[in-house]
Amino acid sequence: MCRQFGHNRARCPHDAATATSLREAFNRAQREDGQRRYRELQERQAVLNERARAIHSSNEEFRASMYSQVVDMQRRLEALSSAPSPGWDAPRPRTGPTVREVKIQEILFDHCQEIPDGLYKELMDALVIRG
Repeated sequence: MCRQFGHNRARCPHDAATATSLREAFNRAQREDGQRRYRELQERQAVLNERARAIHSSNEEFRASMYSQVVDMQRRLEALSSAPSPGWDAPRPRTGPTVREVKIQEILFDHCQEIPDGLYKELMDALVIRG
């Protein structure tokens, strides 16, 4: 059987020596083709691995750059929020009720007979004068 197209054991016109040499040539060609395909696959895989490494390193560089920008922005935000602006006085802590709170308390006190007891107590508790 020489492995030529259309030849089989019953219909091979070649003698045993010729068939053996043709079969060995066919097997050699198949091995070489397999080895060539394997090398191409290895080369293709090497290229893909290199691309993946490049993408990974560029992603790491991008993340590092973004992280440094975020840290810088946080630092700036803290500096702006903690330090008063030039020409502005720092806000003073409130010590007493605001004018609005006093007015609301007066209105509630004036109309306490019209408001149910539970609701009046809750409203007055919400407006407790800070001392």
